[in-house]
Amino acid sequence: ELRLLEYGQRLNQMRRTILAGDEMPSVGENLLRGALEGGSQALGINAGAIAVGKRADLLVIDDQNTHLYGKTESSLLDSWIFACDSNPVKDVMVNGNWVIRDGQHEQQDAVGARFRRAMDNIL
Repeated sequence: ELRLLEYGQRLNQMRRTILAGDEMPSVGENLLRGALEGGSQALGINAGAIAVGKRADLLVIDDQNTHLYGKTESSLLDSWIFACDSNPVKDVMVNGNWVIRDGQHEQQDAVGARFRRAMDNIL
């Protein structure tokens, strides 16, 4: 969605890096920060940044992903948003609890089994 937001603005204004900020020249970093701040505000939760008093919502990106390998700092975010054709997220922490580890949701097997039973009932 962040990629499409930037691409839509590019088409509209007929130039690149529309959503790069003056203080933050990385389009990816600017987009991600805006999404985190806006998302936490829309949800009414104290998140969106690593700071005292904020929720511990974190994600770990696989830096061995071929689209991200060797990237550092803001170029990593730009490459993630604009170059990845697969999901490089390895781990996700929500409010201090790991819910995805090594690309697998903690309830993936149970949810998958329930889905298959529901599909069997439909079919």
